[in-house]
Amino acid sequence: MTEEKLESKKPSEAKLPGLAADGNALERLGKLLISAVKSQAFGRSDYAKKIEDASRLAAQINWAEVKAAIEKEAGAVREKEEANLLGRREKLNHAAIAAKWQAQMGTQFDRIEIFQVDYEGATAVIRLGGVVLERVKESDGEKLFARLQQLRTLLEQTPYSRDSFFKMLRDAHTICRFASGGGDEFVPVRELHREMVLEHARHSESFRKNAEPKNIEPYSLPQFVFDLARFVRVGISVGSHRLVTQTPSMRESKETIHIPNLDHPTSSETAAARLAIKPV
Repeated sequence: MTEEKLESKKPSEAKLPGLAADGNALERLGKLLISAVKSQAFGRSDYAKKIEDASRLAAQINWAEVKAAIEKEAGAVREKEEANLLGRREKLNHAAIAAKWQAQMGTQFDRIEIFQVDYEGATAVIRLGGVVLERVKESDGEKLFARLQQLRTLLEQTPYSRDSFFKMLRDAHTICRFASGGGDEFVPVRELHREMVLEHARHSESFRKNAEPKNIEPYSLPQFVFDLARFVRVGISVGSHRLVTQTPSMRESKETIHIPNLDHPTSSETAAARLAIKPV
């Protein structure tokens, strides 16, 4: 009865192409072995029958052919990946230009609209304002550009009100100055970002109802950089106060962000390690 069942499945397997047929046979063998092991563990009487079934099916598999087919397919995939990597930057720039995005190819990295794209082997490191936004393993330039479009859309779709943003920024600035003793009016950008996360929580209805960490809405540093860019795009003042940046010193280079110009994305960015809110 067992032999008939095994033989009856051969014609249907033959219809499957290459790796699909191999995978189907290996999946069946795996299930038989797992079932046999369970029977043995629980001392069931059907263990001998099941291990015999597994043995017969294993004998029907040409292991050398399966291994060769897998290696051949893996080699083809590697060749395709290598070919994609060679043309990735060019395809990325062509896709950007076709979509009417500003793009510049550099020696070590590319500027694609407001993003800087560095390359570490198959991984593309996407930065916004000098801050890592995402690391994505993508060898196809067109697919990489599609991801950049998605990231830009996500940044744009994050709710933003110029007046509300500046009010939270002023509040965050005040808290940072108080924490440092109130001396220097210029506050490190990353400290401001930390307080901005908390300001968002204070203005969150869900957090006010249940003050748990899980109810703090994410507000990433790249999003903060983008919101700063949205703010300065219109001007640096709201009412009687203005936002002021300070040119970073050499020792502050690791803490520096670069505020992009949203109207001219590939032009010079505004470097800032510290910010201040001053009267107009």
